[in-house]
Amino acid sequence: MTESTKYNSGIYTVFLSAFLVLFQLGIYFVYIPWNAERLQITEAEIGIGLLVFGISNLIGNQTSGRFVVPKIGTKNSIVIGLIGIAYCPLLLILSPNYLWFLLAFIPFGFCVGLFSPSAQSQISMIEQKTSKIITPLYHAAFSFGSLVGAISAFFTIKYIESVSLIFSITGSMLVLGAVIVFKFGLSKTFEDLKKTPRFKFPKKLILIFGFLMMMNYATMGIILDWSALWLTKDLLVPLYLGGAVIVAFNVGEISARLTASKMINKYSEKLVGGYLSIIAGIILFLSILTSNFYVIIFGMILFGFGTANFVAIILRQAIRVTDEPISLTVANLITMGFAGFIFGPALVGYLAEYIGLTFNMYLLSLVWGLNGLALLVMMKRIKSVG
Repeated sequence: MTESTKYNSGIYTVFLSAFLVLFQLGIYFVYIPWNAERLQITEAEIGIGLLVFGISNLIGNQTSGRFVVPKIGTKNSIVIGLIGIAYCPLLLILSPNYLWFLLAFIPFGFCVGLFSPSAQSQISMIEQKTSKIITPLYHAAFSFGSLVGAISAFFTIKYIESVSLIFSITGSMLVLGAVIVFKFGLSKTFEDLKKTPRFKFPKKLILIFGFLMMMNYATMGIILDWSALWLTKDLLVPLYLGGAVIVAFNVGEISARLTASKMINKYSEKLVGGYLSIIAGIILFLSILTSNFYVIIFGMILFGFGTANFVAIILRQAIRVTDEPISLTVANLITMGFAGFIFGPALVGYLAEYIGLTFNMYLLSLVWGLNGLALLVMMKRIKSVG
């Protein structure tokens, strides 16, 4: 098998694994209101669960980048992550009480944390070796998985009573995916695995990029974790439409990510990563002002389109300017990103008790406008220095 063919095989297996992970998450997050009602827990208590998930995720991120990937390669790390993620949502929906609900988030968060930087490191490494723009398509696989998961939840809520059956099936799909990745994924011999310093503080530039990643992941976390509850509680939308925001957001993301390579080549990374993010924040803010379900859904499609490639641009910029191993750079960025995934949704859970979920959505749109502006400033500074 040629090197080019092997790289393509690695790309497709990582795309498959990304789709399956977000498919699983996309279904589960739509079921959060159902699980909250079953356990009789509040938004703040859900927020604590998400905090546990996030902290475990951070540990998994650093374990992946500093220990697992340098030792066994990205493919094997992806396989372990997929198997670990497979049945964690089943543990959550079978939890007999709040304590077990919290405990189930520990392996869930750790395994997602193990998976994410491993998969992104492999894609970034292949990008560097082939000079292709792949990261946006990889992120499109995430979006497509989340979209299909949310749409699937629409049908499962209406037609399948056994929630445990649903997550038994999705878990088995992830195990099958792990087998496919193990058999056809990129061999460790094709990877350029540099010796990774196990305890090294990230450079200033990586910290700044990491902060922007944090804001991005906070947004993703808030939309995934809270949008269903926001629609059903604040806008009084029926439960089976609870996944509508996730669907709309992912439709926009997929559209942007599938065309990212052409947009970057025709225009620039500044437009795709910076200016579109600012416009997206404005559009979301205006759509929420209407309090109209259909306008909000349309606004969320445009918001997803405008913000879709923000992370891809950050990763490409960071890998260009750092001399550290790709696996460590990616792990550090994703760790800081997932800090936003932790504290963003958890903070929303706390604030929702006092100011409601709608006001938090206004804050989200404001953050995105500032995020886009900050990325433009960073890119200008890098250009002037380089």
